[in-house]
Amino acid sequence: MENGRESVQEKRENVIHITRQNSGDAVIGHENTPVWFVRARNIIYYILGFLETILGLRFLFMLLGANPRSGFTAFLYAITGIFVAPFTGIFNPVSTTGLAARSVFDPATIVAMAIYALAGWGIVKLLWIRAAKNGY
Repeated sequence: MENGRESVQEKRENVIHITRQNSGDAVIGHENTPVWFVRARNIIYYILGFLETILGLRFLFMLLGANPRSGFTAFLYAITGIFVAPFTGIFNPVSTTGLAARSVFDPATIVAMAIYALAGWGIVKLLWIRAAKNGY
């Protein structure tokens, strides 16, 4: 027991039951959730979070006019270019040239972030439908 809170985890037939007593905050409503679903959901959301983070950095760096010849920026643009390529050309990028840097508003990055977020959410919902169909 830690700070008046107690948690108990028990595994039964590939299902984790989590019970919290004396928490007073929120009650866990997803009892009987299969372990494979929880693991798959967490993996998908971790990958999606990483992808959204690097795409967000790409958008921010391009908007602020980061030097594309810098090592980190060139690496970031090269890695994220693979994920943005299918959406390039949907909208035209807007660029402005300042005194020291060229700022680019790239809508392809925003479209990519939205599409990948929807795809990740959709995959998790499809897995949830499969878990619910199996009686969980």
